[in-house]
Amino acid sequence: MVKNRQLKTNGGVAALTTILMIGGIAVEIIIAVTATSYLFVQSEFGSKLSSDAFLVASAGVQDATMRIVRDKSFTQSTTTLSVGSYSADVSVCKDLPCAALGKHKILSVGKAQSRRRQLEAILNVDSATGEVRLESLKELSL
Repeated sequence: MVKNRQLKTNGGVAALTTILMIGGIAVEIIIAVTATSYLFVQSEFGSKLSSDAFLVASAGVQDATMRIVRDKSFTQSTTTLSVGSYSADVSVCKDLPCAALGKHKILSVGKAQSRRRQLEAILNVDSATGEVRLESLKELSL
């Protein structure tokens, strides 16, 4: 009889411990899934922002190229181009010291919130015919 009473009183303690352990494991699983989901969404959002910054920098290069095509004597400028809610800081330099004679160097930094991408383009402008050719386009690290 005494053993029966001990089993009944200790049985509740064992059940409480088991329930708390199962509940703790369930909470840990929920936290892990939530954290993993959050990190996945943030990385995808970061990739999209980086891609948007690249496209904005590319738009800056295209805008500067059009300015040079329209005005062959275009020498130097620094402008900010807005594309939607993002922007590109575009600087153009002609001849020495930034590029060789008869060439324009375009430096465009695309900004999409916290992401930045930088492109450099070298244009060759033929002084006789006025033809503008893209000599090189590359991405520079920031």
